[in-house]
Amino acid sequence: MTEKPKPQLKDERDAIVRVTLGSICTSDLHIKHGSVPRAVPGITVGHEMVGVVEQTGSAVKSVKPGDRVTVNVETFCGECFFCKHGYVNNCTDADGGWAIGCRIDGGQAEYVRVPHADQGLNRIPDNVSDEQALFVGDILATGFWAARISDISEQDTVLILGAGPTGICTLLCVMLKHPKNIIVCEKSEERIRFVREHYPEVLVTTPDSCREFTLENSSHGGADVVIEAAGGDDTFSMAWQCARPNATVTIVALYDKAQTLPLPDMYGKNLTFKTGGVDGCDCAEILRLIEQGKIDTTPLITHRFALNDIEEAYRIFENKLDGVIKIAISEKR
Repeated sequence: MTEKPKPQLKDERDAIVRVTLGSICTSDLHIKHGSVPRAVPGITVGHEMVGVVEQTGSAVKSVKPGDRVTVNVETFCGECFFCKHGYVNNCTDADGGWAIGCRIDGGQAEYVRVPHADQGLNRIPDNVSDEQALFVGDILATGFWAARISDISEQDTVLILGAGPTGICTLLCVMLKHPKNIIVCEKSEERIRFVREHYPEVLVTTPDSCREFTLENSSHGGADVVIEAAGGDDTFSMAWQCARPNATVTIVALYDKAQTLPLPDMYGKNLTFKTGGVDGCDCAEILRLIEQGKIDTTPLITHRFALNDIEEAYRIFENKLDGVIKIAISEKR
C-alpha cells in the first residue's frame, strides 16, 4: 500500500469515481508476475470496481456526480472504426483498450480517473446492489461477450473449460442461451462442489476424463462450442481436441506463455477459433439482466476485506486458500 495524490480530471471526457467496492482479478496476478508486457511499472492495479461519480468533465453527458456506476475494464472512445463495429478492445484512442489498472492508475484505491466516461461508466439501477454489480465491467462482460460471439444454439452442447470466476460468469451467460447440454471441466474439488451446489443442471467433468465425457454427452464427435476460460498449460490443446469438426472454439483465457497451434494435427477438423480480449460493450444489457433477476454473481463473492487489508486478500486469492473464488474489497476503514 502506498499514498498517491487524488486523481484529477485530465480531459473534458474524464470522470473521477470514488470506489465503493472493488475486487482482485487474475489479470492483476498476471501483472504482478510480469506476464503483461504493456503494464506500466508503478501503476495502481485494479479494473473490477463500482463506485460513485465525484466529478465529471464538461463533455460528459451520460453520468453526473452522485450516480452509482460500474466501471468498464475497457476504455473506448466510441468514435473510431473499431468502436463503431463493437470491437472496443481495439479502440485506437491513446487510452483505448485495457488501460485502467494496466497503463493508467486503476481502482484498487480510494479514487480512480475514468477516461471516456460516457462509454466506460454505466449507471447502476437503484434496486441493484454494489455486490450484484461488481463484476459487470470485467469478468461478467467477458462471459457475456464469450457467449455472444460463440453463436450458441439450443441444439448445442457447450463445453466450458475452467470454473474459476471468469468460467462461472461465462457459464451464467451461456445458460441464457439455453443450449441442450452444458459441460464444465474443472480440476479443483472445491470449485466442482460450487458448480454442483449452485447449478445442478450443469454436467461436470475433470481434465483427465474431459474428452471421453464430452464424447459421451454430445452428438457429433465432440462439443459444438468450446469456451476456454482456464488458461492452463494444456487447456488450449484440450479445447480443440474436445471440439467436434466444424465447431467454434472461443478463447477468453489469458495465458502466461505462448501456445502451440498444431495445424497438421487439427487439419480437416475445420475449426473456427475466436480469441480474446473482451469487447466490453454490453454492460447496460448485463445490468438490465441483473435487475430482472436473470444473472446473479453474488455467490462468487466468498471473501470480503477492506482496502487496508488488501495485501492479505492478495495472499488468499493468489494462493487459492480457504475456498476463495472472488474477493470484494470495500472502502478504506
